[in-house]
Formats: sequence, C-alpha cells, structure tokens
Amino acid sequence: MGFAQEPEVRKYETFDLFLTEQNKKVSQVKLGATQSEVEAIFGQSIRVQIPKVGKMKPLNQLFKQPEFKNIFKPNTENEVVVLWYFTTPRDQNGVISKRECTPVIFVANQVVGIGWDAFNKARKDGTLR
Repeated sequence: MGFAQEPEVRKYETFDLFLTEQNKKVSQVKLGATQSEVEAIFGQSIRVQIPKVGKMKPLNQLFKQPEFKNIFKPNTENEVVVLWYFTTPRDQNGVISKRECTPVIFVANQVVGIGWDAFNKARKDGTLR
C-alpha cells in the first residue's frame, strides 16, 4: 500500500498570487478531459506560505488538490464525480468550504461541466443523485 506524498511547499508574496494561479488552472480544464488529466493540471496538495504583509497575518496553510470529492451514482451505467478546487475565499476563517471552491463535474471519467452554473444545472436535471 502506498503512502500519500508530502505536500509541496510554495511561497507567494501575496494570497492574490496564489488565487491567480488556482484560477489559471481552472481555466486550463477543458470539457472532455479525464479525471487524471485534471488532477495533473492541479498537481498534488500544497502548503501555501505567505509572509506578513501590512495588517495581514502570515499564512501557512495546506490546500488539498482537490479540497473535496463527491461521488454520485444516478444510474448503474455512469458514475458521476465532482472534484472541488479552492479558488474563491469567502469566509476567511481558515476552514475551506465548498462555496469557496470551483466544482469540476465528471461523467464516465470525462469533464462535462466546470463551475457553479454547471453544478446547479446537474443538480436540477438529476445528474447528481
């Protein structure tokens, strides 16, 4: 049995630089990509370190890639997987919630939707059951 890799440590001058990098990765995800291809774009979990800047406290936080993973089985043919990647801080309480993440939706191991509009549509049409 293998062991999880230690997260890569990345240092940024500001949190905005980290967010820009995360959002750039989301923009590289294309419809039809496989889960492995998306995971390769985001890479392994990272420990983000940002020095104290002005009134902002220094940051040393682990960000998993993805933060969350949901599996749905609406029928016996196709498993639906949703991977959630951190992109948009909202609560700034040190706890990452799904509302701070961008969902990437896979059906039969291919991206069929990216973002909240796609997620809400999939919930509405019954894909996520």
